[in-house]
Parts: sequence; C-alpha cells; structure tokens
Amino acid sequence: MAAPFTDGGGGGGGVAVMAGPAIKLELDGLHRAAMAFATNLDTGGDISSLLERYHFLRAIYKHHCNAEDEVIFPALDIRVKNVARTYSLEHEGESVLFDQLFQLLNSSMRNEESYRRELASCTGALQTSISQHMSKEEEQVFPLLIEKFSFEEQASLVWQFLCSIPVNMMAEFLPWLSSSISSDEHQDMDKCLCKIIPKEKLLQQVIFAWMKGGKASHNSCEDNLKATCQNTGSGALVCETDMGPCAWESTKAGKRRYVEMSCDATNSSLSCPIDEILLWHNAIKSELNDIAKAARKIQLSGDFSDLSAFNKRLQFIAEVCIFHSIAEDKVIFPAVDAELSFAQEHAEEEIQFDKLRCLIESIQSTGANSSSAEFYTKLCSQADLIMASIQKHFHNEEVQVLPLARKHFSPKRQRELLYQSLCVMPLKLIECVLPWLVGSLSEEAARSFLQNMYMAAPASDSALVTLFSGWACKGHSRNVCLSSNAIGCCPARMAGSKEDIKQTSCSCSHMFSADEKLASVQEDETDDDRRPVKRGNLMPLGDCDACSPTRSVNNHKSSCSNQSCCVPGLGVNGSNLGTSLAAAKSLRSLSIGPSAPSLNSSLFNWETDLSSADIGCTSRPIDNIFKFHKAIRKDLEYLDVESGKLNDCNESFLRQFTGRFRLLWGLYRAHSNAEDDIVFPELESKETLHNVSHSYTLDHKQEEKLFGDISSALSDLTQLHECLNINLSDDITRSEAVRKYNEKATELQGMCKSIRVSLDQHVFREELELWPLFDRHFSVEEQDKIVGRIIGTTGAEVLQSMLPWVTSALTQEEQNIMMDTWKQATRNTMFSEWLNEWWEGSAAAPPTATSEGCTPLGL
Repeated sequence: MAAPFTDGGGGGGGVAVMAGPAIKLELDGLHRAAMAFATNLDTGGDISSLLERYHFLRAIYKHHCNAEDEVIFPALDIRVKNVARTYSLEHEGESVLFDQLFQLLNSSMRNEESYRRELASCTGALQTSISQHMSKEEEQVFPLLIEKFSFEEQASLVWQFLCSIPVNMMAEFLPWLSSSISSDEHQDMDKCLCKIIPKEKLLQQVIFAWMKGGKASHNSCEDNLKATCQNTGSGALVCETDMGPCAWESTKAGKRRYVEMSCDATNSSLSCPIDEILLWHNAIKSELNDIAKAARKIQLSGDFSDLSAFNKRLQFIAEVCIFHSIAEDKVIFPAVDAELSFAQEHAEEEIQFDKLRCLIESIQSTGANSSSAEFYTKLCSQADLIMASIQKHFHNEEVQVLPLARKHFSPKRQRELLYQSLCVMPLKLIECVLPWLVGSLSEEAARSFLQNMYMAAPASDSALVTLFSGWACKGHSRNVCLSSNAIGCCPARMAGSKEDIKQTSCSCSHMFSADEKLASVQEDETDDDRRPVKRGNLMPLGDCDACSPTRSVNNHKSSCSNQSCCVPGLGVNGSNLGTSLAAAKSLRSLSIGPSAPSLNSSLFNWETDLSSADIGCTSRPIDNIFKFHKAIRKDLEYLDVESGKLNDCNESFLRQFTGRFRLLWGLYRAHSNAEDDIVFPELESKETLHNVSHSYTLDHKQEEKLFGDISSALSDLTQLHECLNINLSDDITRSEAVRKYNEKATELQGMCKSIRVSLDQHVFREELELWPLFDRHFSVEEQDKIVGRIIGTTGAEVLQSMLPWVTSALTQEEQNIMMDTWKQATRNTMFSEWLNEWWEGSAAAPPTATSEGCTPLGL
C-alpha cells in the first residue's frame, strides 16, 4: 500500500503526488495548444477555448498551492527547518506569472502580429516554472515528509489538505484528477483515499461522490431522500431507519406547491430564498458588534489575557467575511448583473481587518507598558471602523442587489445561487460556519435555511448536504433535529448505522453571549493537557479548535441516543487559522482582476524594492557576489526581448544573439558553481541554517538543462537559417523550410522567456532569503574570506570576461565599491596587481562576441 506522499512510480499511488503529474499534463496540453495557435495562422483569432482552460488550471493550481501553504509546509517546518519558506516563495512567483498571463489574455494586443508568439512564450514559461517547482518538491519535500511523518500522520495531513480546498473546487478537482491518471493509478488512489479519509461512512460517501464527478441523476437531493422512503399510501412518507421511523410531513402535491410558489407566498419569515443573504449579513454584523464590545471591554479593563482569544474571533469572522465576499463576487453578482461589483469595498474591508490584526499583534509583542492606552484606543477605533464600513456595504448590497435577484430569478434559481455561494468555502470552514450561523437564527428561519439547501442541491450531493445539515443542527440551542421538521426526514440518522453512533458521542452546541464565548476560548487555551481530537470523531462544536468563536462554556455533551441527529466531524486541527485566513485572502484574487508587472518589464521586478531597503546600510563583502545578479538580469532581458526578432532576422543578428547567449551561459555557470562549491556550503556549516540552500542547488541543475536546451535549439535554428539562404528547388520545399524555421524560432522565443522567468525567480529568492543570512551569521572577515576563495578558484580567463560583463551593469558607485572589495579580498596576490592595472586602464564596457559568435570563454 502506497503512502500518501509516495510517488506514482513503482506501483505507488500517493494522492498528494498524483496531483503533480495531472497538473503537468494539463500544462503540457495547454502549451501545445498555445504553440499551435501561434504557428498556425489558419486557426483564426478565437481563444475562448484556451481561455477556459487557462482559468480552470489557474483555479486548480491556486487551491493546490494554498492547501500546501496552509497545511503541508507548516507541518514540515515544525520538524525540518529551512525548507518550506522557499517553496512558498515559489508559489508567490507562480501567482505573478498567472497574473501576467491573464493580463496578456485580456489585453488589446490580440490583433498584433506578435501576440500569438507572446502568448505561447508566456504559457511555456509558466509550464517550465511549475514543472520545475513540482519536480523539486518530489525530490526534496516529499522524501522529507515520508521520512519524518508516520503513515497515519501523512494521512492526516492529506485529509487536512483536502478539507482546506473549497467544496466547489473539490467537486471539479477530484474527477479531473481521476480522468488524468491510468486505471491502475486510479485503483491505487482509491485504496489510498480509503486510508486517508476517516472511517465514518458519511465522510467517505462525500469524497467518493466527488470522485465520480457527480454522474448521478439530476434529481434534487430531496428526491433522493424520498426515494429511500416508503410510501404508506396515506399521503405521508415514512423513512425506515435504524433509529426508527420519521414522518415525511408534506405530500408530493404540497412539495410541488412549495416549489412553484412565488416569493411573496412562502411560509418562511423571509419573502424570498435569496433573502437568506440577510441572515448572513445579520450574523456577521452581530459577531462584529460583539467584537467591538469586547474591544471596549479590553480597553476599560486593561486586561491583556483576552487578546489571544480576541484575535481568534477576529481571524474567524475575517475569514467568514472574505469567503462571503468571494461568493458574492463569483456567484451572486455575475448572475444578477455582470457590471455590478463591490470588489473595492471587499478589498478595503480586508485591509481594515489586517490593520486590526496588526494592532493586536503589536499589543501582544509590546506587552503592558505606557503606550498600552494608545493601543487600546486604536483597537476600539479600528473595530468600530470595520463595523461601520461593513454596515454601509451590506446596506448598499441589500438595496442594489437583492431587489434585482428577487425580480429576475425564480425561487429555484435563488436557492441554487445560495447553495453555490455556500460551496465556495472549504469543508473545514463550513463545519464551523454552519452552526455559528444557525445559532443566530430562529427555529423557523433555521428550518427554512435547511429546506432551501436540500431543494437546491443536486442528487450527487446527498451525502454532502446530510453532512451540512448535521453540522447546522449542532448550532441550535434546543435538542431538536431541524432537518426532520424542515424536510420530513432526518438524513443524518439515515446516513449512519447503530454501530457508528455507539462508538462516538455528539451534541448540538448551545449558542451563548460574546463574553461567554471569549471566556471559554481562554479557558481552553490554557489547558495544555487536552487530548487531541481523533480524526473524524463525531464531536460537539465546542471540541473543535477551529470553531472556537462558538465554543460552549460548559462543553455540554450528551449521548447521541438523546439527540435528534448525529454526523461526523472532520477532526482536522483548527489551530492554523492564520494560514487559513492567508489562503482565503489569496483566493479572493481569483474573483477580481489580477495585477501583474508590465508585459515589457521584468516579470519579477523586485530588485528596486530590495535596493531601497538597503539604502543607508553598510556595504558588506558578500554583497558583491549578489551584484552579479544585476548583470544576469540585464542579459536575460536581452534574450527575452531580442528572441522575438528571430522570426525575421539576418545572419549577423543570429550570430550576435548566439554569442550573447553563450557568454551569459558561461558566466552564469561560473557564478552557480561558486555558489554550489563555496557559498552554500558555508551557509550549511551554520547549525541553524541546515537545508537552507538545497532548493537553490536543485535550481542550478534545472537551469543548466534549460541553457543546454536553448543551445541545441540555437544550433538547429542556425542550420534552418542556412537552408533558407540556399536556392531551394521549388516553392513547396522553400515554404516547408520557412514553416520549420518559424516553428523553431517561436519555440526558441518561449525557451528564452522560460530561462528569464526561471532565473528571475531564482535570484529574487536568493536575495530575499539567503542574502540577509550573511549579515546575521557571518562577520565581515568571514565574508572577505568567502569572496577571496571564489576569486581564487575561478579561472583567469573567466575572470577577464566576467569583470567587464558585470561592471557594465553597475553604476559608477557600485563599480567602485566592488573594486574596493575585490582588492581587499585579494590583497598581496598577483591577481590584485592585475586587477589594479585593469581597473586603471580599462573602460567599463560590455564584452562583445567574436565574429564566430563565440566568447572569450570559448564556449
């Protein structure tokens, strides 16, 4: 049996790893389609099918990365330091690449001649970046997970991973993954999922229903339930379950009448199903109002002990608000009016939540001191500001959006929109949100909420809705099953057997005041001896850390035999609310327009930010090693931009381009060898820095392969160019030669874009993650020795080519500082004498290629 993180080779079938090959396969297909679009002008200009595939891949990969950042990497970082951060940084870089790609897709360049080739190049760069990233994960991260985590721990991590992906994406992701693997791999994945998913039957039904891709009938969930009930002939339906019969209190005719009723004729206190949005608004406003009151209470008391619990409540409601805004941006507003948008308000509220969270963290880090009163005043002011902002925002939505939805959508369509909105959340959040929401409702409103959910859900979601309804019931204050009265049957009873129920206990947690909530969280936080909740146990909401905003003071529990419904909890650890919130914020970017660097600028133009951060800092010897990055970036930009001219160039241009490429390759190789042989081992020699450079060594291997591929492609292009200059026998032969040349030139342009992206990301991460480590862990004398070793082990010919190359990319001040450092590091050597002569007698100019297209390095 394969472990959850084993690869697919050798018969393994790890679920976490199988997503990698599937994503790579999709990327390969997209790149081939983009290349065909670029080289076959007969295809027309319609890219709608490509655009749909880009959107799907972006969503899949974004959720995949967020789940890794939220679950896998924090767990790994606890046991193996200095590994996870690099891969999270790579996720950020890939997000920028997607943003730039969509900027291109939505630009006005579509009618320009270069557009198709640029699209193919950007797609190829994205493919290269993600493929390299995943290959590195498979080589470094997965082996560490297998080594440091038991099978059970791996299974728990993958289960948390799955529970962190939004429900609507899981419904797309799992069937897509199933269709991307072989039948043998599919069987392996099924077996692995059986080990990963908790033993509770209902949870397994939910996941495997998604695996099937919802290929059930198109009946409603409610019809599915009725199919399991027996018609007694008296107009009432009785569900025969292990818990005993429960009456279906509405006849078929009654059900039909309900569906066909207009908004104003329902028995609910709400006039239309879409008005359930008001329930969400009211619950959010009530929670924010409680938070504002708690902030004032903290201000008056000056008691720091409440801050941690206060922060948890803030994280929870911030996550609820962000996913609520995602639902509006992606589901409600596009359906009501394509031009309608509250994206600006959503973004501003997110910023306000961030400010409040930063204030809390500042207070916690500062402790009680003379400035505490000022902090508390700001805390209350920021809490009140959020409350006022959201009240205004909700009012505008209720005035502008809800009337349109009531007017233009049938009750059936309104319910579908509400159900789709709920499913933009991940399971782990829904488990907390539903009891929290239902706890704020009247019994009538809660039953109406559940009834609408059942009427909207497709038959394939029967198990999922059963789970939802059971979680919702846990939030009600009375020991009643809301589902029984809402739809006539208790699906939670029907989902489990007596044996399942005997093994565990569950309860419907009571709702309580804000002060009680806050106090209970504090009590639980101080209880370090609490036993962890077993995965998948049926549990009261009060036992779930993630659901701490609605935790019961008394942790009231009762046997399931005394309850009206019982469903399993997910059993996932909810202590990572901070990372979950970060993931929620990143997902919101999928529902609004992306921001990306200019198409004509460096894809990762972070150098300015890094340089500005160093203004006023004393120059360090090691800085000169990283200044080589500036020259690398300059030549990468040349390759990227000038490669677009290869489709129509003369022999001289091609020779010059080839020479510039080979110079960069040789000098980059010297630079990366110095890092691998000298710089990185020095970092690893510090006990606290073990593993920090491994990912960058893998980068060098991948980049060397990219350089080799470009070199081969340039040789092929040169041969094809020579063929074009020969008098070919007929027009057909010449036409074929031109076609092959254009295809190779387009391919080469994409490869140059890929090498630029790959190295841009690599050097940026080095500057952000590795560069500062030398200042913290190495003295100036130690840095001098490192620079001296690098110079001493680099060949004279390479240095003679390297110096003018790197100084040409620097300002005069930077050149002077670099020369001073090199002189200091090589004092009393023959190289120092040569360096002085060169510096005094040579102008800082970039080296040029020879007429044969070679560099002084002889590559």
